Amino acid sequence: MLPDQNALALARRLAPMLRFADNEPFLPTRVGVTLLQQPGRSPSAPLHIDFAPGATRVIEYAIWWDWDIQHLYELEHIWLHIDADEAVVRVEASAHGGKFPMIDANGDLPIFGGRISLVSAPGKHAFTATVADQVPHSEGFRLACQELAGRSGILVSDMFTEALEGLTAEDHRAVKRHLQLRAFLPASDFNQHLDLAALDFCPWSDLADWIPGRVRAVVADVREKQPLLKAVLLDSGDTLVNEASEIFDAEGYVVEAGLIPGALEMVQSLAREGYRIVLVADGRVRSFATVLGSHGIAPHFHAQVISETEGCEKPDRRMFQKAMASLGLSDGDAQSTVMVGNHLERDIGGANQLGIISIWQSWSTKRSHIPANSHEVPRYTIRTPGELPALLQEIEQQMGRFSQNPSIASG
Repeated sequence: MLPDQNALALARRLAPMLRFADNEPFLPTRVGVTLLQQPGRSPSAPLHIDFAPGATRVIEYAIWWDWDIQHLYELEHIWLHIDADEAVVRVEASAHGGKFPMIDANGDLPIFGGRISLVSAPGKHAFTATVADQVPHSEGFRLACQELAGRSGILVSDMFTEALEGLTAEDHRAVKRHLQLRAFLPASDFNQHLDLAALDFCPWSDLADWIPGRVRAVVADVREKQPLLKAVLLDSGDTLVNEASEIFDAEGYVVEAGLIPGALEMVQSLAREGYRIVLVADGRVRSFATVLGSHGIAPHFHAQVISETEGCEKPDRRMFQKAMASLGLSDGDAQSTVMVGNHLERDIGGANQLGIISIWQSWSTKRSHIPANSHEVPRYTIRTPGELPALLQEIEQQMGRFSQNPSIASG
């Protein structure tokens, strides 16, 4: 049933008080209300609502947050079961996708100052009746608010899948980085109070219509403020492919070779995260097509810049410039581009001359590990391909911190 103005007024008058951790950074801003006249499925959550004995109506509050510490947007719910005299006879609230009774240690309704009062979990917002009820989950909340911050990117629930079509992996990654920069250690005290009645109330149908546009607006704001790497340039030999395993035919083409352990998984991970990947390699086109194609890596490249085709080899700047140009980038985008390779002179020296972020992979001992000069000193070093995704995350977080405070050295 859609609430009329009287129903909205009733919902506001009975609205609970919410308690948050002292350093909770994310507070709700809007509430969608439904007045249920009989038991049935919730209009805003995949849950069935049964009436408490003596209840004649249930007020459902669908509470909107722009942010959960692990993803863009959050809906949590409170259900007040009221009798014919508009007295609250039962309180239920959501936590981690479920619906739970809100009662204190004595089995009574959680009343504070004459109002229903609930506690919201740090960062995650799941409700409990008391602060003590939060304690058994405190380690999980700490992990969510720190190591696992931003893990889910943009939440796209079944209800809004169609309305949110078109969001990209890069959009998700920007949101992840935004939240990772806001990781925090939850305080143990819950002295931050919010009167739910002070928020904007509307019928649930209005809130549901508003949500897709709100999500897109928040994503657009994040994309404007959160810098991301624009390109990942990858070498092949002893960066992805184990050169020691190469088998050549009579014409000198590589017909078979194994990958470095973790190389395929690394490329697949970068592709899932929406990184734009370009192969920048010295060698013959047919060799790369055979080896990288057979291992399923080639489809993940947005472009391939190969010396045989270009008529030059790394560290010639034209190799790197062609790679960036293939993505519509120019020399001015070098500081948002990384080059990953095993060769200090060709890969690292070539990248450094253009100001590209150089990442040396030291897995192979075939070539020198000692820079011949300052131009061959890498910005970062990894040992194996599997270390790259975490390093790119760190670089993007560093870019985000620097954009928020340009006085911080970019490292």
